Amino acid sequence: MIRFAMPGTALELVLCNEAIETLRSRVQANVTSTESVGQLFASSLSSSEVAIRIATVLQPKCARRTRVVIDKALAEAERRIMFENQLHCAGVWHTHPESHPSPSADDNALAEDYARAASDAGVAGIVFIIVGTAPFPTGLYVGIHDGKTMHRATFVES
Repeated sequence: MIRFAMPGTALELVLCNEAIETLRSRVQANVTSTESVGQLFASSLSSSEVAIRIATVLQPKCARRTRVVIDKALAEAERRIMFENQLHCAGVWHTHPESHPSPSADDNALAEDYARAASDAGVAGIVFIIVGTAPFPTGLYVGIHDGKTMHRATFVES
């Protein structure tokens, strides 16, 4: 497990081992690798610890080395199926071909879209993870988008 403190709150985000392994398996390890994208699911979004149990991998509309376009219809269908299995979408992840990633303008727009949709469902924000090429946790950008701003989460030593 890897823990992150959520900025401005007493909440912690926990990446469970199954989710970590999915993210590790998608690292862009060489120059021919294209970006991957998926969603993050938790059993509960209402406790002081949000545990990301599952990171899925979505088939993108298009993927290149430095750009990925999520298929919104596939993402929506996946959320419905996971909800039927008592899992809630906590956010989205994707890869970057750099060691220590940070969000691009496109990333911020995607996170904002997800956060606004979550707000309609009564959720205060979404988790946004970018997987870089450096070992975890330094190779991860973990943020929380509240619909207006991306707030970077901080790694918590175990």
